[in-house]
Amino acid sequence: MEQVKNLLEAREKQLLQLKKEKEKALLKAPEGSLRICRHGDKTQYYHRKDPKDYNGVYIREKEIALAQQLAQKDYDKKVLHSIEKELNAIHRYVSGCPERSAEQIFETLHQERQKLITPIIESDEEYMYNWERVKYQGKEFYEDIPEFYTAKGERVRSKSEVIIADVLNREGVPYRYEYPLYIKGVGNVYPDFTLLNISTRKEILWEHFGMMDDPEYAEKAIQKIITYEQNEFFQGINLILTYETRKTPLNQKTITRKIKYFLTSNL
Repeated sequence: MEQVKNLLEAREKQLLQLKKEKEKALLKAPEGSLRICRHGDKTQYYHRKDPKDYNGVYIREKEIALAQQLAQKDYDKKVLHSIEKELNAIHRYVSGCPERSAEQIFETLHQERQKLITPIIESDEEYMYNWERVKYQGKEFYEDIPEFYTAKGERVRSKSEVIIADVLNREGVPYRYEYPLYIKGVGNVYPDFTLLNISTRKEILWEHFGMMDDPEYAEKAIQKIITYEQNEFFQGINLILTYETRKTPLNQKTITRKIKYFLTSNL
């Protein structure tokens, strides 16, 4: 329900701005209305100042700007009418909403009573708890590669992945490192991070490409991105990508901005 309210508030703000613009435009509009008729293959315009005068005064070609203003006026009035109806509908919906959604009722109950009940949906805390504790087999670490560890004590493959993991942890974003993902025709792949947007309960992949100044590495990175796209993982929707080169290292501010946008909002 909270997501619906947020969407309605955003829509209400948009409508109020449109309403203000159209009301201002109508104050400057010419008096009267426009009548349009066709004679053969020719269109004629008439300016009706008096409602009792059906025909109106003929608008000559050099006065076409008047016809445009009158047509715009009629359009703006219809838009304004629609805006008013939609605003009223939003106000009726919001005013009629209960203080708590059906999903939130469970949280209001005493803990002892909660133990006896099966809620209609898991709380965010319970959902996150269960999501983080899924057991899985990640990609193998070979003996001859350097060891890097996050603040949580997890082993990762690079200093950049340490930075990403630690920022995710600091921002309270649940993640799984190198969680296997089956892709048809390819088999299991191991995205660097699989993330959970708690508010939407959607999973998002995060891939970091750390040697983009290496032509061979960059080519493999592009092929990997194409494979994701072919399997409906698109950057900005359910896939986050970060890059770096020797001269342009990974920036913590970039990581934080991406987390704020993709993982702590109701996308």
